Amino acid sequence: MKSGLMHVFGIFLLCGFLGACKKQFAEPTYAPNATAVKVWYQPTQFYTPDAEIYIDSISTWRKFTSFPLVYDNDPNKYGFGNPYVPGKGSNALYMTSWYTRYPGGVTADSGYYNITIPKCFEFIPEKQGATKGTVNVIPQKVRIYRRDKTFYDIGISGTGTYDELAKIFEVEVIFDDTEIGGSKESRRKFRFRP
Repeated sequence: MKSGLMHVFGIFLLCGFLGACKKQFAEPTYAPNATAVKVWYQPTQFYTPDAEIYIDSISTWRKFTSFPLVYDNDPNKYGFGNPYVPGKGSNALYMTSWYTRYPGGVTADSGYYNITIPKCFEFIPEKQGATKGTVNVIPQKVRIYRRDKTFYDIGISGTGTYDELAKIFEVEVIFDDTEIGGSKESRRKFRFRP
């Protein structure tokens, strides 16, 4: 007991004299607002938000279909999959369309079909009770299966904003395509409406 107290006292002295220990404070965060995520979700079968990707090469917005996933126990997260057909995904972040042009394409077989990103976006209100805020792309690797069932992983990250009243959220997603010989930072813009 005595040696334990001496150890704690020694650390206290070391921190005090050397300034080596600094008190860490968390960044302010606000309670998730479940209504924000649900602006872009409806509990009807095969609902898809009005999702668009900006195609730089032709300077236009292109629509795509992706089925959203939301969570009662994690109300500020928003992802993509296909809860209506077991073993199937959707064209999450236009990835099925985008990566099909790479050698091996993207499989259309059950169990691997399309892309699933269970938790893709995190909605963070700008202040308590706000109807606007930041959308963070949750950094992760997304697995894509080729037609021959081999796969590769594409990294995603990025940020954007949302506005519940205007009913739009916009994000710039950074794709890490290095595993398939591409850029470490391929940036693509997306917008979503209900």
